[in-house]
Amino acid sequence: MRTSWRRTLIVALSAATILAACQAIAPSPSALSSPATNEPTPSATSTPVPSASRVPSASPSAVPQATYFPQPQPSLALLAAGSPALPTRVRFDQSATPCDLGPNESCSRFRVFWLEASPADVTIRVYAVTTCLHKPTASTPGDVKCLVNGDTSPPSSLLLLGTAPASTRSLSFELGEGETAALGFLPGWGPEVDAVVVQAVNAAGGSLFAFGAVSCGCFGCAL
Repeated sequence: MRTSWRRTLIVALSAATILAACQAIAPSPSALSSPATNEPTPSATSTPVPSASRVPSASPSAVPQATYFPQPQPSLALLAAGSPALPTRVRFDQSATPCDLGPNESCSRFRVFWLEASPADVTIRVYAVTTCLHKPTASTPGDVKCLVNGDTSPPSSLLLLGTAPASTRSLSFELGEGETAALGFLPGWGPEVDAVVVQAVNAAGGSLFAFGAVSCGCFGCAL
């Protein structure tokens, strides 16, 4: 029996409502404020995500085949006058399409779906959130969600998974698999992906972040 753990980071709180759901549990309507804004939060709908084993996190740095290198990130699009509406009907699922990250790394392909009210000239950005804010302890024997109501992830924890025109309504991406309670790892045994969020962006700015999936962990879970 081993005790699961999660790295934590204290950040400023906002008035946003974060997805209050773990893997394999139906999420409630939710969205996340941009780090630089405290605007009221619209709502988005998500659906259950694939179940993952509640196991201790493996350190990507300890994996001999680690080949992850951080990629340049776009400037964060902030909420502003003329920004597009928050994507709605956001859902996240595992695709049956095979994936291939190389001979030494198992993986899964996932899909995010959305609906944008006015998709003309709007791009959807899909981000991995690599910060888990809440750590399971002996006093919290059940599932502990990485993000809960009021949390705001720092900009440095938002890593772009991909972009697509809003009119396409979906995006596929691959995550590495391993011993973790997170959704997976960025390819190359990169950081754990603790949540997946989507944002609508146009020339004026970006919407709030709608959550497609949030992971959770538990105390005392066995391998």
